[in-house]
Amino acid sequence: MKIKELLRGIEYKSPSSFSSDIEIKGIACDSKAVNKDYLFVAVCGTKTDGHKFANEAFERGAVAVVIEKDILLGEGIIKICVKDSRTALAKIANEFYGRPAEKLRCVGITGTNGKTTISYLMDNIISAAGHKAGLIGTINYRIGERIIPATNTTPGPVELYNFMSKMLRNSIDHLVMEVSSHSLDQRRVEGIDFAVAIFTNLTGDHLDYHNTMDEYFEAKAKLFEGLGGGSYGIINIDDEWGRKLLRRSKGRVITYGTKHGADFLAGGIEMSLSGTKFDIDTPSGQMKINTKLIGSHNVYNITAAVAAGAALGFSPETVKRGIENVRTVPGRLEAIDCGQPFKVFVDYAHTDDALYNVLSALKPLIPGRMIVVFGCGGDRDKTKRSRMGRVAGKLADLAIVTSDNPRGEDPKAITDEIAAGIETKNCTVVIDRAEAIRRSLLEARAGDCVLIAGKGHETYQVLKNTTVAFDDREVAKKILHRWTQKV
Repeated sequence: MKIKELLRGIEYKSPSSFSSDIEIKGIACDSKAVNKDYLFVAVCGTKTDGHKFANEAFERGAVAVVIEKDILLGEGIIKICVKDSRTALAKIANEFYGRPAEKLRCVGITGTNGKTTISYLMDNIISAAGHKAGLIGTINYRIGERIIPATNTTPGPVELYNFMSKMLRNSIDHLVMEVSSHSLDQRRVEGIDFAVAIFTNLTGDHLDYHNTMDEYFEAKAKLFEGLGGGSYGIINIDDEWGRKLLRRSKGRVITYGTKHGADFLAGGIEMSLSGTKFDIDTPSGQMKINTKLIGSHNVYNITAAVAAGAALGFSPETVKRGIENVRTVPGRLEAIDCGQPFKVFVDYAHTDDALYNVLSALKPLIPGRMIVVFGCGGDRDKTKRSRMGRVAGKLADLAIVTSDNPRGEDPKAITDEIAAGIETKNCTVVIDRAEAIRRSLLEARAGDCVLIAGKGHETYQVLKNTTVAFDDREVAKKILHRWTQKV
């Protein structure tokens, strides 16, 4: 593709000798990914500055670099100066891969909790309507039969537009994407005209990056401020931040919730360990839902998906069928059953709000004690640690605080901060996560429930200098198999 085509719609400055007919064979913002005849885009990252690697990109074969800082470069390389490299990267990637977002109906989901579950619900609704959806999210990226492990909830623009172009080649006509606050702040989804955007909620998380809740909200709001007039913003009106968002959405607003005033209003909720039954009052009539998913948080997730399905023009029968086809979501209140006389669930809950939602959903349904194993990630938002401890102390009969993904931090320092928030004596600290899970399962008696929280679907543990294989579900199953064989 000619460089002039890639730079369409971008304001830039370049040398007078610059030829706009140069052929570009690839684009990259990582100098190590550069090959011959590539265009390199230097982006100022949160940890490093891509401008420092522009000469390395040239040595690897880049014929031109896009920069936002005037830097000294080797002779022969073309400098293209722009105001904002991040925005330029997204636009260039979109052009390079043939503007795939224009050919897909895109559904974006943002919020602190619930994104992954809603993405699975939307995938099933779209499938029930006879369409094919690609999926970009926390667990994985799905392109037809191909499943790619997720490195970020929302990948960078080069990866993202590449994935979208591959989706089109696989006859996919819808894209369901979890849109993280980081991706919105870093303009990774620039140029995508979302048909539907969903807001779940906003609770304390990622404050290591955003600093304040207001900044966190401003990042989320960008998704709705970027909607076109024919798009829909599906907003949780029960959430205080959702109510603030109503005024910011440029698309047509549809509200959902469990309280008065919502366009899609859930009520008549009946919960058990086998699932949830409830009604949704919609503009086209009442819909009765019978789902295997447990908890009031999933009532919200399902109601959001029902509203989004209606916004996409699908019939109530199709939406209901798609919703009820979802039996489980990996690592989201995922039951582990090896024949033991007590319940075991693995869940991704890694904020105080998410932990509260899951524990408060399970506790009324459990005849025995509620035991929770959890930790907090290192090098991430520290403010939520004591809050998570407080929630566990109030709702669990026994809390076992352990290591999560400590990364560069001392695991003991993290567990100390969590334990400081637990105001009761029903707490023990076991830093080794496998041992913590083992103790929780050995402690459990008939009628009890063990919740292993924090990592959910993850199959690894990130330590200081390495990443090791670790899956809460497999660890629990191995221990339970031994337990049941002895009984």
